[in-house]
Amino acid sequence: MRSDGAMAHRAALVALVLLLGSCADDAADPPAPRETTAACAGREAQMDLPYVDGGDPQQRLDLYYPPGADCDAVPVVVWVHGGGWSRGDKANGMDDKVRQWTDAGWAVASVNYRLTDAQAPAEDRVVAPSHNEDVAAALSWLATDGPAHGIDPERMALVGHSAGAAITAAIAADPAYLAPHDLEPAALACAAPLDTEGFDVAAVVASGGPSATLYRSVFGADPSLWPDLSPLAHVGDAPLPDLFLVRRGTPARRAQVDGFAEAARTAGAEVTVVDLPGFSHEDVNRRVGEPDDDVLTPALQAFLVECLGG
Repeated sequence: MRSDGAMAHRAALVALVLLLGSCADDAADPPAPRETTAACAGREAQMDLPYVDGGDPQQRLDLYYPPGADCDAVPVVVWVHGGGWSRGDKANGMDDKVRQWTDAGWAVASVNYRLTDAQAPAEDRVVAPSHNEDVAAALSWLATDGPAHGIDPERMALVGHSAGAAITAAIAADPAYLAPHDLEPAALACAAPLDTEGFDVAAVVASGGPSATLYRSVFGADPSLWPDLSPLAHVGDAPLPDLFLVRRGTPARRAQVDGFAEAARTAGAEVTVVDLPGFSHEDVNRRVGEPDDDVLTPALQAFLVECLGG
């Protein structure tokens, strides 16, 4: 028969073993969290994501995902709205575009940027190149934070209409906008500036009329600044992404497109130009993604498939 002392000693040993086991469990690394496909499936759109820390309320973007998006990163079409640099919003006219591009398996990022108030005092007015800098900051955010949001930063297409097309052309041609973010234009898989006169600012101002008034309010009244703010002046400063352009409108407008396309080809870029006879400026924006559009949408989609995969 064991003595009370022996039994107490055995109990103490058992307690020590249990305590050590408990400590070992506590010290062991917990299993790394794993995001499962089921958890990722059906990613929901994310609205008003800030792309500048502590930035302006306009410095935000919306993210839309392809149906049933899983944990794999997907390409993204970055859309830049128009509106003469002074109006417009990332939510406007997006339904057909989002359906068209998400059905292809791509995410869509629609970007807002600070707008020019022509009535504001000159010292308080948002002027060029602030709009370009904002969109470049959005691209930087997608390149760095995008993977955490299911975006593949190696497959970004930049597409814009009107003023958004001028911004797109500027970022594609002038490396100064992406350089502060350790990026370059060739980091874009491709770019599609859709219907702008903004390739050559001085040429628009020289033409007079309402367009010249608008451009002076956005680009300033100092002619010495206009060349540096013109995408055409920077073609060849760095390798360009593949480009998709549309040709329509007045002879002067078509000449701007032809001049930019020729310069880009000379600089080594692959350039697709699509003629849009009968299209108005508004049509170019409205028809993108429309189910019954058999001119612009198929051509742009084929270009983006070549660029992003699909």
